[in-house]
Amino acid sequence: MYVVSIGVDIFNNDIKANKKLVEYIDKELRKLKKINIISRVSNITGDDIVITSLVPDGLIEENNKRVFEILYKYAESFDDLNGVAKNKEDAKEGVSYAMAKAYSKYGDAIIVAFDTYGGEDIVNEMALFVEEIGKKLGYSADSSVSKGCKEIPGVGYSGEETDDPVVVITVKELKDIKRLSYLIYGALLSFENLKFVKNGSEINIVPPGVIYTMSAFLNGNIIDLYRGIKNVD
Repeated sequence: MYVVSIGVDIFNNDIKANKKLVEYIDKELRKLKKINIISRVSNITGDDIVITSLVPDGLIEENNKRVFEILYKYAESFDDLNGVAKNKEDAKEGVSYAMAKAYSKYGDAIIVAFDTYGGEDIVNEMALFVEEIGKKLGYSADSSVSKGCKEIPGVGYSGEETDDPVVVITVKELKDIKRLSYLIYGALLSFENLKFVKNGSEINIVPPGVIYTMSAFLNGNIIDLYRGIKNVD
C-alpha cells in the first residue's frame, strides 16, 4: 500500500479555492473506493488543493489517471494540469506529486502542503526540510521537490519549476501523528515569511511569503491539525 498526494491549482484566481468545486471533487474521489482506493481532498491551502489516496500495490497508475480525469472535469484553470507532459522535455510548471510507502492498512500519514505568493525562491527549502524530518525519524517520506522532472506514474512528468510543494510522511502508529506534527510545526518556526494556517484559508499575508497547512490522513478520514496544534476552537 502507498499514500499518494497530488497538489494542484485548478482555480481562476491566485488567492483562494472554489469551495463548491472542492466539494464536487471530493464526492467524485469517494467513488474510487469501488476499486479499493481510498481518496480524499486532504489539504486546501490558498488556491491549491491536495488529493491524497491510499492505494494498493499495482493501482498507482490507475489512481493517478482517475484523479487527473476528475481534476480536468472540474478545473477552472488548466495551467498546472497542462504543465504535465508525456515527455520530460515538454514538462513545465505543473502538478506537485509525492508518494510514500504505507506502514499499515489504514495508511496513517501527515500531509503538509505549501502555497506561495512571491515566495517561490524559498518554499522548496521548506518542503525538503519537512521531508528530512520524517526521514531522520525513520518514517517513509517524500516531497514533490526534485532536481529535474518529477514522474507521475501513468500520467507523465511535471517540470522542475513546479512550485507549491506537498510532503507526505507515513507513520507506524497512530500516536506518532502527535509527536511528528508538533515537531514539524516547531521546526518550521525557524523560517521567516512562513505562516501556518487552517485548511481552507485563503492567502492573507504580506507578500512575498508562504502559507502551509498540515493534515492527518487516517484511513480516508481527514483531520486538520491546525486547531489541535494551536489550541484554538
